[in-house]
Amino acid sequence: MKAEDLFQEISNAGLLVENNWNVKQNDKNDSRTSHIYKCGCLDDLTKYAKERSLTENEFLYSIHRWRNFKRHDAWLLLISEMVAGVRLSSDTYNKTTDFVLVSEGQEHPFDLKVTRYPKSVSASLPDSELAKWFYENQSRQGRFHLANRFFVVGIPENAVYDIALARQKLKIFSEKKYAFRHFVKHGDEHVSRAVILRQTYEN
Repeated sequence: MKAEDLFQEISNAGLLVENNWNVKQNDKNDSRTSHIYKCGCLDDLTKYAKERSLTENEFLYSIHRWRNFKRHDAWLLLISEMVAGVRLSSDTYNKTTDFVLVSEGQEHPFDLKVTRYPKSVSASLPDSELAKWFYENQSRQGRFHLANRFFVVGIPENAVYDIALARQKLKIFSEKKYAFRHFVKHGDEHVSRAVILRQTYEN
């Protein structure tokens, strides 16, 4: 599947729900909608909803979860299509490497994170400080790590679903990678390489 096709599927699903998800996740709904990882499109979600007799709220919950899950895949496809020197990881279960970026003769592995701009952070925070904030405030669950990360930050969050805007931002990134690169030093002297790509309609 091409990035454009997946972005379109996510857009189709978005017509049924609001972009801002204010429903708190819980174990019960997560269990009832665990099928999202097997779904490639809205039709699959609809089929599973009927098979599992989901309520309307559970169906909407599944769509929200699926969109949040698949936007990562959509961006990963688009990055691989647009940015020269990108090689997707063959190990889809690798928690720290989604792709490798070859730049200036060196290979740099990255974990992709597609997220919204944090509400508690000033909009004027420099990208280098924003990268540091993301590392320091990441979940301490299974995906916690200090490896290199490529952050796509939606401002507002629904901007991450706009493929036209995504193409504009990735074109700029491809031409000036150094302008998006930041180094984050941690307490143990370990240094992470981070990219901040603000997906925003503002200049």
